Amino acid sequence: MRFILFILFAVCQAELVELNPDRKIFLDCKGEGTPSVVFISGRTDRGDIWEKVFPSISKLTHSCVYDRPGTVTIIDKKVHISRSTSVAQPTTPIDGVYDLHAVLANVPKPYILVAHSYGGLIARLYASLYPSEVVGLVLVDTLTEFLYDKLTPSQQQLWLKLNSNYSIDLDMFLIQERTELVKSFDQLRKAKPLNPLPSVVLTSDEPYDFKSLIEKGILPKDAPVDFGPLLFQAHLDGQKHLVQLLHAKAVTETHAGHYIQTEQPQLVIDAIKEVLTKTDK
Repeated sequence: MRFILFILFAVCQAELVELNPDRKIFLDCKGEGTPSVVFISGRTDRGDIWEKVFPSISKLTHSCVYDRPGTVTIIDKKVHISRSTSVAQPTTPIDGVYDLHAVLANVPKPYILVAHSYGGLIARLYASLYPSEVVGLVLVDTLTEFLYDKLTPSQQQLWLKLNSNYSIDLDMFLIQERTELVKSFDQLRKAKPLNPLPSVVLTSDEPYDFKSLIEKGILPKDAPVDFGPLLFQAHLDGQKHLVQLLHAKAVTETHAGHYIQTEQPQLVIDAIKEVLTKTDK
């Protein structure tokens, strides 16, 4: 079913960081202290996806959320578009890293990067390219190249189809954030290994059920009936690999789906606090 969506354009000019005369990125920072906590949203999500976590952390230290171009928040069928200038799509994590590095030019270093979903690729690549700036990571059910690598070629094609399901309705409002996923994974594989740093990896524990996606035609009718459980297991295996790679603490009993920060925000708050205690202020 197609929805009639209403758009809201409210922008606070005081919180727009100018990258060049043609581009500005929305940045909202609150609180005092170091390290600064920087929240990185998943694909298509504006910075306010962290609204249940950001206020609590900003009471502890300097904290920032921002909008990548092409992201949205939808509340009661009302579309709140990205407060940042649109850019050509698709993009990759390296684009996100360079934008974020420019946006944070005047934000006190060092940083703890807190990332969700696709944002995890940006966070890890940022820490690889700018290791002196990052002292901690909190990764919230993040996407990994390890998930993709565990799939067969035919499964990879189904996964790409599933993750290329963009809303036609949103095209009338903005240039939606789209990502070149295969190229994105290649960028992570080629990145320099991260320096040891305090890290927490939080993982959803609610299995996938894609029956409705098959019924809606998002996945083909001949998609394997066990594709959901198979993909969820590949995700769990990828998360374990990520934990080992980062020597991170794993939080696996989350009682949440993909959006742990909205379903179980205290878990994310506690993880950030834990990383804060392990960094030099």
